[in-house]
Amino acid sequence: MSQVLYDIEIAQAENTFIAKMKSNVKPQRPLREYKSNAFEEILEQIVRDILDENEE
Repeated sequence: MSQVLYDIEIAQAENTFIAKMKSNVKPQRPLREYKSNAFEEILEQIVRDILDENEE
């Protein structure tokens, strides 16, 4: 049985990447939004937040 843990959407606008992430692990957490000019930085922020959330 599979379960969706996070809904993550990443878009590019001009020279900026915008990501939105909603946690299904802790639904009480608000929708988070990240912005950066570097795609790798967006991914690092998302991974950092997921790791932090799962350590709590």
